[in-house]
Amino acid sequence: MPGGRGGAETAGTGLAAVWQRWRDHRPATQLLHLYSAAAGRSSAATLEASAAVAAREAAVGASTAAAEVGPALDTGRAELARLLGVKPGGVAFVGSATAALESLLSAWPLRPGDSVGVVPSEWGPNLAAFERHGLRLVALAVHGDGSIDLQGLAAVLTTDRPAFVHLTQVASHRPLVQPVGAAAVLCRAAGVPLWVDAAQAIGHVDTACGADVLYATGRKWLTGPPDVGLLAVADRWWDALRIRSPQGSSDELERESPVRLLESRDAAISGRAGLCVAVGEYQDAGPEKVWQRLGEVGSLTRELLTGLPGWAVLEANGAPSAITAVRATSGQDIRETRARLLAAHGIVTTAAEQDRAPWEMTEPLLRISPHVDCAVEDLLLLHEALIAAA
Repeated sequence: MPGGRGGAETAGTGLAAVWQRWRDHRPATQLLHLYSAAAGRSSAATLEASAAVAAREAAVGASTAAAEVGPALDTGRAELARLLGVKPGGVAFVGSATAALESLLSAWPLRPGDSVGVVPSEWGPNLAAFERHGLRLVALAVHGDGSIDLQGLAAVLTTDRPAFVHLTQVASHRPLVQPVGAAAVLCRAAGVPLWVDAAQAIGHVDTACGADVLYATGRKWLTGPPDVGLLAVADRWWDALRIRSPQGSSDELERESPVRLLESRDAAISGRAGLCVAVGEYQDAGPEKVWQRLGEVGSLTRELLTGLPGWAVLEANGAPSAITAVRATSGQDIRETRARLLAAHGIVTTAAEQDRAPWEMTEPLLRISPHVDCAVEDLLLLHEALIAAA
């Protein structure tokens, strides 16, 4: 299984060093993890950093440990700010991507009945959050592949301006990447904020897209620890935020950036420290190389699985993505298939239910999301396992 995988087939890509480095830095496993869109495998250094801070909290107290690790967290925020295209003061750590969205919806100057423009592939929990906050959902036009129709967006921005436009940059359930950079140009010209759910995007594709708001989790393609999310707000919107200063916050922090006031003081500092290490390793590997390799892995996965008896591969929309989704064509139960792949073959995948994208999905899908260290042998194992499961 994965412990004995070869990598000769990657040598011709020019990205063999990225493949080998990623693999060598992770603990050995007997499972084949095609699961990065849910939780990437953290490196040994990331896990050690989290454990070290947790041990320090036990030794000297949480506040002392947090102060000691403060400079490392500042460095991590600055690196994340570069990835997200905002100023360092515009990045805050929170508990999850869901928590980030809730914080933003509470802090943004919105009124009940305000509209938000979304596309049919939108992440289901986001739609539910908008409705809980009294927002009116407006469906934006898309092309046949699901990507936003930019001409249609331009028309909406001039005739029926929403309070903001929201795009999930990389869909959770299938290989769909939205052109957020082009959308950001249109939204900026119209004075309408663009919010981007980057949970599946950060570490996977270029997220420095010019959006006004971005939020994500660190546990997926960045392969950080769980329970750490992040949000980013462009400085042109800082003064518009309605944030109550938490008890004990400093005037200096508030002057630096109101976004930092959205961070919880009662937080998993050990996880944040681990994420900062993961981000540093990601930067050392070279983001552009990682994006390229992930695109290659996704294309190879879809190529090898196309024509597989009992399964149909969903096409990508032309943009590089490591995510592959297959639908059952012979009546297979997706949950049972996912369980069988794990129990019988040691392969970790995701059963994606319709509630991930309720405006678009009509049936469950099996999601396959390898990282840069995936080899052809791994995908051949998956190929044979899916034939057995059909």
